[in-house]
Amino acid sequence: MSYARKTLKILALIYFVLGIASLVIAGVGIARGSLDSTYGPNAMLAAAVLVIKGLVDLAAGVAGIKGANKPSQVDGAFKLGIVAAIATIAQAVLTLPAFGGDAINFGAFVIVVYDLFFVQQAHTVKAENKDRL
Repeated sequence: MSYARKTLKILALIYFVLGIASLVIAGVGIARGSLDSTYGPNAMLAAAVLVIKGLVDLAAGVAGIKGANKPSQVDGAFKLGIVAAIATIAQAVLTLPAFGGDAINFGAFVIVVYDLFFVQQAHTVKAENKDRL
């Protein structure tokens, strides 16, 4: 297994964990009603974005693991990584007013960089697969 495939698999496992964490946070926030106090009138939208982001992260994690194991299937991980980056930006824009800007901007920046690194690794595995054929 190449270095790019190993890296993609590790990133995909982290995505899987992040997806589960996002779904748990959304579920607990909805159950306890704590999203209302944090997001105010945008609470339901925030919950929807958290759930969608969690599902996208989970799907990207699964697709990344499959793509790392079988490089011919890495295209799904590449596309889901791009969708995850867009979802992270949407989540950052939504939560920006609730957190006053600074804390969420740095966290969202780190996550978007992670998303883009995942996409880059998926692209590298895809290129390696083309070279093999």
